[in-house]
Amino acid sequence: MSIIFNLLDVPLAGLQIHHEVEPSALMLSSYEGSPIGSLSCHGELFLTGELSAYFQGKIIGRMARECVRCLDQFEEDLSLSCEVEFKKAVKAVKLIVPHRDKGKGAKGGDKPVEEDTNEEDVYPISGNEIDLLPAIREQVILASPLQFLCNKNCLGLCQICGNNLNDGICGCCTPVTDSDPVPNFQQTISKKNPSKRSPASVRRGS
Repeated sequence: MSIIFNLLDVPLAGLQIHHEVEPSALMLSSYEGSPIGSLSCHGELFLTGELSAYFQGKIIGRMARECVRCLDQFEEDLSLSCEVEFKKAVKAVKLIVPHRDKGKGAKGGDKPVEEDTNEEDVYPISGNEIDLLPAIREQVILASPLQFLCNKNCLGLCQICGNNLNDGICGCCTPVTDSDPVPNFQQTISKKNPSKRSPASVRRGS
């Protein structure tokens, strides 16, 4: 799928854009979240030269996420600024420079040099058209955090019974948090089997 605009239709004052992007068009992975309904993209497209254009706007919608601690699904608003540059590809230029054979001092053959015209964060103009969809998709992905949390104080799951500790402490382990990701195994065993004596106690003869 594409969101195509012909630059010949863009006036000097800029072109107002309002477009609804369907979730299937973004092709996001489960790690990047799922749009709830369509995302709204609105802004202005400007011509900045014979070979370039610029889009400035916002992407607004709502996303479904999965918390990395408790694995519960939650929703959050998406509102991000979008600034994208488009450029028409320029063919590589071959420069002819003199080449000398080292050690002989004699003039050698000409050496072709290609001029690198690739730039990061710049999207292509094909003919007189641009496709806004790849830029929107990348902006949504870049705005996604590395880890989704339903809230910053999420307690996660019990690593013994698997209960969601946000619904109540189960009593058989400690919560899973960033500061203490793994429960103390010995303390957990002692809680579950209070009658058993620890190896340290046996060695002391207590």
